[in-house]
Amino acid sequence: MSRWTEKRVLIVGLGVSGRSAAEFLLARHANVVGVDSNEDLINNDDAVLKLRQNGLQVASKINIDAIAGFDCVVVSPGVPRSNLYYKEALSVGVEVVGEVELICREISKKCIGITGTNGKTTVTLLITHILNNAGIKAEAIGNIGVPLNSITDSNTDVFVIELSSFQLETLKTPFLDVAVLLNITPDHLDRYESMDDYASAKISIENCLKNEAHLFVEEKCFQDYSSLFRRKNHLLYGYSSNCFLYTDFHFICCENKKIDVGMKKRCHDLENMMAVYAVCHSLGVSDDAFLRGLNTFKKPPHRIEFICNHLGIDYYDDSKGTNIDAVIRAVDSIEKTIVLIAGGVDKGFPYTPWLKAFNGKVKSICAIGQSAVKIKDQLDHAIPVHLCETLEKAVVCATKLAVPGEAILLSPGCSSFDMFKDYAHRGEEFQQILRGIEFLRFPLRESSCGSTIANG
Repeated sequence: MSRWTEKRVLIVGLGVSGRSAAEFLLARHANVVGVDSNEDLINNDDAVLKLRQNGLQVASKINIDAIAGFDCVVVSPGVPRSNLYYKEALSVGVEVVGEVELICREISKKCIGITGTNGKTTVTLLITHILNNAGIKAEAIGNIGVPLNSITDSNTDVFVIELSSFQLETLKTPFLDVAVLLNITPDHLDRYESMDDYASAKISIENCLKNEAHLFVEEKCFQDYSSLFRRKNHLLYGYSSNCFLYTDFHFICCENKKIDVGMKKRCHDLENMMAVYAVCHSLGVSDDAFLRGLNTFKKPPHRIEFICNHLGIDYYDDSKGTNIDAVIRAVDSIEKTIVLIAGGVDKGFPYTPWLKAFNGKVKSICAIGQSAVKIKDQLDHAIPVHLCETLEKAVVCATKLAVPGEAILLSPGCSSFDMFKDYAHRGEEFQQILRGIEFLRFPLRESSCGSTIANG
């Protein structure tokens, strides 16, 4: 008999995570109710309809007094702590968990946790790729888009789990054998009251470590938020020789070993590489196996992805750049003058840090979405900001502004949900616009536009 048999569970939010949790609980004979204000989703979505056939009860809302009658409330990552059902459950003593907490209690395999503001997905996939190439069966799951429910019967040796701050809010079981905190920079301030509040959510990955587990932390991240760490003996990596693992810009150095990775300047790719090496080294991967995996890895799409050159202008898709620091990193990685396409759903932070970072590098910004006017108000006195109604119009505007030898970069610095389903949809639309670049009324004889994906 399952621990969930006959338990009454409320799932708040029936997106990918909520549906995964529902499938998991129904298979264990729980009585499950799903609540989601999106009536089209609960009445017409094929996945939800299948769950209903298997016993899921659904509603667009429930009486707040009914919360006390549940044994557990499962919240999707997108559900903030200010949600009425969430708050009521806490006030009446009903356990609140997320999908990850629900499922990690039953995972017996080795687990690696990856969190941070930027670079989580790339690091998660790169670690997974290197482990598999080294003969260790690894699977990437979690916030990367693969529900944890899909892995309960897996024959994988190691799970590499991308964890967002939203997911970490409801995690408390120590199930991680090793973890990495990549960085903490402004993001999601539309959900968190302050940077310390946001940082605390990231740092709570400490709660998920087994007794002997290591947490690798980027040194600046640890220095900036040292007072928030519960444990002070974490292993740091970075640019200082007193770190457990560091780089001298010729080698990555760790425990009297040196490995040449061909990176010669301070950049986010080098920082990600150090994090990946730290994890792989801790799992016994040899340097040769690490380099073989590193050299055969291709970055996922929409991350500073070179799309094409048209009439001497390079076009890059960095739709995954959804916060201030991610855009700065993208701009820094392109060694050309840039016309930037930015904007979307504002996350509550100022855009003024771009002024210093873009100086001498970004000559114009084509702003789209809900945040466009705010971007113009804060930056237009130093960098010309052009308001564009659609992404297509932004591409037209940027192409008129750019000259041969320059680059056009889509790096929004914002969420996508005002105009698109998600960041991937935004990036795909950008690439589709470029595939039909004849609408710009330019001759195509010099264009190399296509579907080429660079490792970038």
